[in-house]
Amino acid sequence: MPNDRTIIFVRANSPGFDETEWNDWYENQHIAARLEIPGFLCIRRFRLSDGQTSNPASLVAPTYLALYEVDHPDVLSSAPYMKVVKHEASLGSDSFEARTRAQPHISRGIFRQIFPPADAYTVPDEAEWLVAVGHGDLPDSLHKAYDAWYNTEHIPACLRMPGVVTARRFEIQATASGASSKVGSNVPDYVALYDVTHDSLLSSEPFEQSDSAPWQAVEYCKMNHAYQCIYRGER
Repeated sequence: MPNDRTIIFVRANSPGFDETEWNDWYENQHIAARLEIPGFLCIRRFRLSDGQTSNPASLVAPTYLALYEVDHPDVLSSAPYMKVVKHEASLGSDSFEARTRAQPHISRGIFRQIFPPADAYTVPDEAEWLVAVGHGDLPDSLHKAYDAWYNTEHIPACLRMPGVVTARRFEIQATASGASSKVGSNVPDYVALYDVTHDSLLSSEPFEQSDSAPWQAVEYCKMNHAYQCIYRGER
């Protein structure tokens, strides 16, 4: 049975406001409005792990990651959600909402879970960290090997490691109108998310051994970062 779970995956920096005030708005107004909408399951925010700026210049990431989880893609075209979106679009250019969306380093996409194909995911309480890896612009000749490697080799190897609690894969989706959901730069076509209890997964053997895989070439690797959870809200 296919999995309908869908995420909005947003990476952004604070858009020039007082950062404490911006974080308060994000969690107590922006996120709170969405958690009132039927179908929104959980929204988490993360901050980039210390030392992550050592990535290649092309992979230097915005500081914050927001992960919105819904139980079906139709939630994102539902009347309650569109009411919130339309209200936010009407706000002035100096609002938190407008300036957050307009900041130059934002990266946003809508993704649907493709692996495991069906599961009853819940956010693990013990996992304070999230590792996010993304690839894009893969040639057709690599897709079959890429999926097989991730699903049958890489993820099983990671799940055997102490501290790795869950591993899921997602694929980019269009919006309800059929338009691309990609906003900003370095938005991948595929995202792998690992709930972990520490931030050292990226230096582990399964990840180090994958460096020679063809999809790890700089033109395909869009994201390779660890984040610490700073907020979690659920319905």
